[in-house]
Amino acid sequence: MDRLDETVRSILTLSASYKPGTIIRAEQVVDAYLGEHEGYRARRAAMDALLRELALPERRARNRGGLFELIELHLKRRHFEIARLFQ
Repeated sequence: MDRLDETVRSILTLSASYKPGTIIRAEQVVDAYLGEHEGYRARRAAMDALLRELALPERRARNRGGLFELIELHLKRRHFEIARLFQ
């Protein structure tokens, strides 16, 4: 199993047990995943792959509490940060 699959599985697990503070843990999972990729292009590709996975209908059906939308906002913030970092 690759890192993307592990990350998606962790997010789905968090979504299933959604409670206050879940977004913080989900952001940590996403940041750990992104941290394994070096450079702007690699991180951007990792973000795109994660967004594609979370957009799949079978994944969306398991989205609770708007967790995926919060992750998408987190990824947008991270994209802005890495774009500035790698200029």
